Amino acid sequence: MMQTEQQLQIDEMISTEWEMFQQVQNIGGRASCQDDFETFQIMRQSQYENWSCEMLDCYLTFLRSCKEEGRNVVTEKYARMMEYTDTAYYDQVLAPALPAVPKGNYRLVNEIVNQQLLWEKEFALRYPNLAAKSRPITADGDESGFTSVETYSRGELLTYPAELLQLYLDYVKRLAEDGKSLSLMIEDTMVKLYGYESIEEAEERA
Repeated sequence: MMQTEQQLQIDEMISTEWEMFQQVQNIGGRASCQDDFETFQIMRQSQYENWSCEMLDCYLTFLRSCKEEGRNVVTEKYARMMEYTDTAYYDQVLAPALPAVPKGNYRLVNEIVNQQLLWEKEFALRYPNLAAKSRPITADGDESGFTSVETYSRGELLTYPAELLQLYLDYVKRLAEDGKSLSLMIEDTMVKLYGYESIEEAEERA
């Protein structure tokens, strides 16, 4: 796939997600991040730029179908996070309104998240200053008031279809076998979008 085609896909995905994000209803009212498109774009671009072409194809097809059906997967993502951060509210209010997750998806999500956490811990050891400004890594960090990488990832991955999760897991396994870290790849893209030459420069200035 040509880079321009890939970027067009990513742009459409980010635009669709931003539209969905605008419709998310927070318990405490509209969040300030819902008015910050620049940060939203950088965060999502950093992720998708490091996906495989197959993953991008699959997710864009899924997003388009969700948009046609009026399904807001961004709202679902934040709702599913609350299964871990506010279990009672999730069980009583949110869970009944969410689409069922196929049982097989949980196994795929667990495998992906387990590898992500290993990468995140390796990154934190190597770049402690940047890590200190990021989300807590594991779910026990949710108590700090900031959603952890683990909880955020689970919430998002549980909205994905099985086909995408399998592509994601296969991709993660290939990277791990090649000694690569998706966390490092995403962070490298992110700091460059923020104007740094490298992660090392961003770490020094953090």
